[in-house]
Amino acid sequence: MSTELAASPPHPAPEADIPSVQTPPAPDVRVHPVTGEPRRPWSIWASVSLAYLAVAVVTGGMLVAFWQSKTVQTFAQATWLNGVVETEPGSLVRIAMVTALFAVTLAVGAGAIIVGYYGWKGYGWARVAGFVALGVGLLTLIGNGWMIASLFPLALAVAALWLPVSRAYCDAWHARRHPVVVALPDQGPIHYGPLPRYLA
Repeated sequence: MSTELAASPPHPAPEADIPSVQTPPAPDVRVHPVTGEPRRPWSIWASVSLAYLAVAVVTGGMLVAFWQSKTVQTFAQATWLNGVVETEPGSLVRIAMVTALFAVTLAVGAGAIIVGYYGWKGYGWARVAGFVALGVGLLTLIGNGWMIASLFPLALAVAALWLPVSRAYCDAWHARRHPVVVALPDQGPIHYGPLPRYLA
């Protein structure tokens, strides 16, 4: 009997339940850990900075033109429009020309602000709006050199929005604003009222 007990192989000890250690998922580097919003890449920072720089330049150019337009000696040199249109001092045409210059500055500045702000917020249509803003910016050709110079930072701002990293940023914001709704699987016909087994 003792020989059989000695010859029998020992029973393996039950394995202890070892808690499995799961590695937490790596954080998405494209999402800010605090706000949960997509991180803004460098191109978005550059785009909004250049767009607002264009606003500052075109506004400064308008103020320079206004300053030069207040005297008869420098009125014709203030803007391209002042030089090609012959007017008399104090005429309504001059007032209309100054008003048109202000309207151009307002339109160009508004376009640049829209491109910069909505690009910052990750709206994809801001990239297309950038081309519209550039088209409106061509109106600065009737102004002076400072106003025309605003087209350069505005063009760079639009170009930064079309970089791949900016497009990915806009796509991430689009996915956040318009999440995909997953349809539930078909559960079959739904029965209303008492179950058949309770009607017997």
